[in-house]
Amino acid sequence: MTKSNNNKNNKKVQINMWKTMSTTAILLSAIAFVSSSVLTSGSSISVLAAQSNGTSSSSSNRRMTLAHTLVQNLTKANVPVTLPLTRGYVSGFEVFHIATEASDKGLADHLTNFTHSRVSYTPALKNAPPQSLGNIYVFGNGIKGSGPLGFQPNVADSQPGDPAYSPLWRINNVEWKQGISQSELKSEADILSAQKRGELTITPSDAVVNCPFVQWHGGSLKERSDRTLTDLTAYGEGQVLNIDIKKMQLTFVGHRGFAPDGSTIYYIATDASVKKVADALGVTFVNKTGAALLSGASSDLYVFTNGNKGTGPMGFQASIASANVGDIAYSPLWRIQATT
Repeated sequence: MTKSNNNKNNKKVQINMWKTMSTTAILLSAIAFVSSSVLTSGSSISVLAAQSNGTSSSSSNRRMTLAHTLVQNLTKANVPVTLPLTRGYVSGFEVFHIATEASDKGLADHLTNFTHSRVSYTPALKNAPPQSLGNIYVFGNGIKGSGPLGFQPNVADSQPGDPAYSPLWRINNVEWKQGISQSELKSEADILSAQKRGELTITPSDAVVNCPFVQWHGGSLKERSDRTLTDLTAYGEGQVLNIDIKKMQLTFVGHRGFAPDGSTIYYIATDASVKKVADALGVTFVNKTGAALLSGASSDLYVFTNGNKGTGPMGFQASIASANVGDIAYSPLWRIQATT
């Protein structure tokens, strides 16, 4: 069989996969939008513009002007999106994650300042059912460190591959009691043991953050073997171009799409609640987020399986979202609606 026929057959399988999901919507649980309508011009240029080699100062200025046009005029189907990493612990091991949304306005603003990258206020996340959430522990005192409040790094209850893992985290605030000899704790078990001994308090909150794991003990998000992005770059194979722990950053593929009003959006994908969709996109399979499928914490993303040729996931027109960052209904939890 020729390579051309193989490509056609693979594409047919992918289209059929999405079509079979059209009656039961699929949750892609961590798609975060990078929208030209909410970013400053400078951010759009620096975050979304692809870098070129061997350019002069004048051509560099011209490229920056072009990059701004690219975001506004949809002349790039795929762009690199670089985000900062945050370090934490799970079961005694280091993990690294990103932060993209928070259900509380003050928390979103704080994390934006902490990471130096926009964390969107997303009140719809408060509607996520408890069974779709993981637990993360944030220290408000104790050992000084790189955590979001200036103390030790956060501790999560699970990592990808664990049944309890979810990129959606319910925040639990941890405070050491006075007069206690403090230490850095690196697992949920250690924290609960310290609580049982009366050394600290744990106060659950109703705040939810979207913090997908990027690298964890024994695994990481899949990196693309071909890091060259073009208008014809396929969706699958992985959604990450590079993970750089030394620089504490990673670069995703930002995919072009449309907001409800027809404006430009770029989005990233980190996980899916259905395994064959996760495998097709090269992202983490997270069964737990499926519980949010029919809740007010999720919205729709319309993926075209036929029609006009274009830059969408299936080779047709770009996908259309039912809400944009800043809308009251916006959520990073997207039900995939296969549109024919």
